[in-house]
Amino acid sequence: MRVDLLFPVLPPRLDGIGDHTARLAAALAAEGVTVRVLTAQPEWIPIPGVEVVRAFAYPPRRGIRELVKTVVSEPPDWLVVQFNQFSYGRWGLNPFLPRVLRILQRQCPALRLAVMFHEDFVPPTNWKNRIFRVWQLPQFWALGRLADVVAFSIQPWVEAYRFWFPKAYVVHWPVGSNISHVGFSREEARKRLGIAPEVFVVGLFGTLHVARLIDYVAAALQQLKTLPVPVELLYVGPHGAMLQERMQGVLLRDAGALPEEDVSCHLSAMDLLLAPFIDGASTRRSSLIAGLQHGLTVVSTDGPLTDPMLRAVHGKALWLTPVGDRATFARAVLELAQQPALREALGKEARAFYATHLDWPRLARRVLKTLSVAARLAHQVAS
Repeated sequence: MRVDLLFPVLPPRLDGIGDHTARLAAALAAEGVTVRVLTAQPEWIPIPGVEVVRAFAYPPRRGIRELVKTVVSEPPDWLVVQFNQFSYGRWGLNPFLPRVLRILQRQCPALRLAVMFHEDFVPPTNWKNRIFRVWQLPQFWALGRLADVVAFSIQPWVEAYRFWFPKAYVVHWPVGSNISHVGFSREEARKRLGIAPEVFVVGLFGTLHVARLIDYVAAALQQLKTLPVPVELLYVGPHGAMLQERMQGVLLRDAGALPEEDVSCHLSAMDLLLAPFIDGASTRRSSLIAGLQHGLTVVSTDGPLTDPMLRAVHGKALWLTPVGDRATFARAVLELAQQPALREALGKEARAFYATHLDWPRLARRVLKTLSVAARLAHQVAS
């Protein structure tokens, strides 16, 4: 099977979907698939076993039209479009992308198309978003209607949008961790970072976008002041200055944005990873998933976009509290801080859950199974 993955950026550019594209490509190649990544980026970190082609140029809104030449010259069996509205054009607008995909389908009749929606479209929470929805919603619909496979990064979107795309095979493709687990023990990680063994380290990882409930983190840290040991907030990500403004009176260690080996070391030094999201924990949150990968006690929220597979392991592999209840979140953090045996059990189950459901070989095989089933269904319909 030959698979092309399409996304405008790749590492070293700081972009979660770019990281996901590179890791998925490598995992598919390890399964014996011939993989090519089509990007707009002029330089990239090589991906083992994968050909990377600069198939179009920036800005991607108009540059995407150049994609036709590359794909038509060597058509794959499957073209997998990694999609986020804002990745393909300013304001999340790219009227050329659906047109380009239609052209490819006409010129390459054997080509099958999969679209993975990492996001759907902006919610109507303010006037700017309401304007953006004027084109983002029909763009989302148009791309899905073109696809043989429509994949979503969370299960709730599968249920919400399945009926929008009656001709497509609609599935759930969770994301994985975008960093490698180097394997540092807590003690070794702390020795490397100069953190004393008795310090209770609360972790925060990733970008501080509007979906992050930073006030929940602040409330939890306020509760932790009652502990009889020093407490430190360890942040790994690009928004340390913003966090410092929100965390007055908190001992903050701002590690910044780091190479993945250093990220793994910092995660390994944490006692708790706080990941409260306004829409709930879900399988599109790679920062949360990295915590599971590292066997951390992850405290997050249960909201409208929380996947059933995560809700099912509350109290076993992670800890969830209801969205909208900051006090309960803060109390849960304090109670977990006071119970090292429970944290150890949660961390052990978190690592097992990641290995069973979310590591890259399993995700790659899940994608391949989807593509095989969709191709078989299409063949049955045609015959």
